[in-house]
Amino acid sequence: MSAAPLAGCVAGAETQRPATPAACHCDPLGDLVLQPLPLWTDKYSNSDTPPPPSFAIRRLMERYSLTRAQAVELQNHYRDQLRARPNTEPKQAFDVALERVRSNEFERRLDVEQLRQAKFIVVFDLDETLWSQYHPDKVPVTCADFVIQEPLAAGTPNVKLIPGWQQAFERIRALGGAVVLFSANLDDPTLARLAQWKFHGTPLTQSPEIAGILTNSHLILQDKAEGPKTGNPVIGPSKDLRIFNVDNPEKDDAVSDKVIIVDDNPVRLFNDQLTRARIIKKFEARHYCASPGEPLLRKAFDDSLAEVVREIEESVQYMEKQPSAERSFAKAFLPYSWLGQPTVLFLMDSGGLDRAQAIDSVRRNPAAVDPKF
Repeated sequence: MSAAPLAGCVAGAETQRPATPAACHCDPLGDLVLQPLPLWTDKYSNSDTPPPPSFAIRRLMERYSLTRAQAVELQNHYRDQLRARPNTEPKQAFDVALERVRSNEFERRLDVEQLRQAKFIVVFDLDETLWSQYHPDKVPVTCADFVIQEPLAAGTPNVKLIPGWQQAFERIRALGGAVVLFSANLDDPTLARLAQWKFHGTPLTQSPEIAGILTNSHLILQDKAEGPKTGNPVIGPSKDLRIFNVDNPEKDDAVSDKVIIVDDNPVRLFNDQLTRARIIKKFEARHYCASPGEPLLRKAFDDSLAEVVREIEESVQYMEKQPSAERSFAKAFLPYSWLGQPTVLFLMDSGGLDRAQAIDSVRRNPAAVDPKF
């Protein structure tokens, strides 16, 4: 298939007022690239380092007949090339990235068959969820599970893993689930850390037990004209769970009913996907490893991930008791989600139900849960 022509240069919202050099958006890739936000809206940006380009994912999918996973990976490949060779022409970088995704080349494999066969999918955030990165000079504790050498340390060489991570991975896999890792942090330091982290003796970057690894360049923005419902732009780089809809790729604007995400930061998630998010307290070495520290806090961290796994296990048991045509892991897990939990508490505090009754009520009446904030 020959590449569709790139759209011409466009000038954003300048139809309402005279264009100025500062306001004009004129990207060589035309409308495939979203207009960058003003620098004052991003605390990490500065005039010397412009933000990386964010692609209009739906336009990529439609114009080049790509799946959502391929379109997001195209953005990743494109950014990788510009980072390695800053003077690369945008059109050249785009063509290389497009050819790679059409050949299903992913920087870190996405095991589509494992995701398709899984009864459910658990996407784990990394920073302050599965691990805590810290510099010993700034956080005076000595409990790192491994240390990354410069320059890939990115200023935080020590890495402490959350207690119970191995048991969590093992139990999820034993229940028939798939494990995916999705970090909002930069690509190279994240992959360097994952290469040091071993599961059953194999680095996570090579482990067949990990169905996918995504990093900062897989975070997306979304135009308000895109999505299942228009008018809801995503203006902060966010993790999109629609990437993992491998069972029904023709319904690429929907989130698979078997995927959830475990994360400490709902700000990095789509507002209309928070019924799939299990939010946990930030895991930080400065609290967990402090001496003498707080015994109750440490004990709570020791059980934090195990509690999530108990919720997953109970949800799988509930799901498997339902008729085959009605089985949905997302519906079974809904009471434990970021938006499901307030409804459970509401039914307990104001409705007089005990916890088990409230959880059952949410599962039987999922429409009672607010779909977004």
